[in-house]
Amino acid sequence: MPDKSQAEITYSLLEYTSPFKRPLLGVSSSPGELISRVLNELEPSGYTFSGVDVNLPTLKLDELAIMFRRTIPATPARNLALGFGKVRITAENLDWTEADKFISSHSAALNAIREIGGAETQSQQLVIGMHIQIKDRPRKDVTAPLLSPIASELVDKEPDFSGVILLQGKAVILVDASVGIANGIFVKISREHRPDATFKELAEILRNDEKRIFDTLGLEGIL
Repeated sequence: MPDKSQAEITYSLLEYTSPFKRPLLGVSSSPGELISRVLNELEPSGYTFSGVDVNLPTLKLDELAIMFRRTIPATPARNLALGFGKVRITAENLDWTEADKFISSHSAALNAIREIGGAETQSQQLVIGMHIQIKDRPRKDVTAPLLSPIASELVDKEPDFSGVILLQGKAVILVDASVGIANGIFVKISREHRPDATFKELAEILRNDEKRIFDTLGLEGIL
C-alpha cells in the first residue's frame, strides 16, 4: 500500500440488538418500575422522561416497544427500544471519547431489564455502518488492492470502484461505495456475540475491527 491517506468518518450508525429467550409479558401490567429504573440508568447519557413514549405501530405484541430517547442533547440521536421480545439500541455518530459513559449507562439499563423484567439474553448482535470520506486519493484507488487482477476481468472495462463482502462465521464485513458522500466509501461491520459478552468486550472487538479496516485500506484519521 502507498502512504496512508487522510480520511474522515462523516456519518456512522451503531445498532445493538438482543432478542430474549422468552417474551417479557410479566411486566405488561405494571411497567412503571422498569421504566423508572431504565430511565434512571440512562440519565447520565442525557435521556429524560420527556423522551419516553410507547411505539404502537400495529396491534402485534412483538412490535410494541417502550422508546427511550436522548434529549440532552437531542442530536446525535441515541435511542433504546424495549419490546416484549428484544431490546434495541441505536446511536448516531458515536465518538470513542464517549465510549466509557455510553457503555456504563447502557450496560446498567440492560442489567435493569434483566433484573426487573426477568429478561434472559438469547444473543447479541452489534452492527455499525460508516460513511468514510477520502481526502487525498480517489476512492477506487483505496479499495482496488482488495481484489485480485482476475476479478477485474468480470467487467469489460476498468471498474469504477471495487467493493468486497467478507463472511467469517457470524461476522460480515462490507466495503462499498458511499452513495451520499463525495469520494466516500461505505463500511459495514456486523458481528453476533455470545449472550454473556459484556458491552466492554463488544466495544473492544469493534474498535479492533475499525482499526484493522483503516490499516488495511491505508487510511488514517480519527476513529
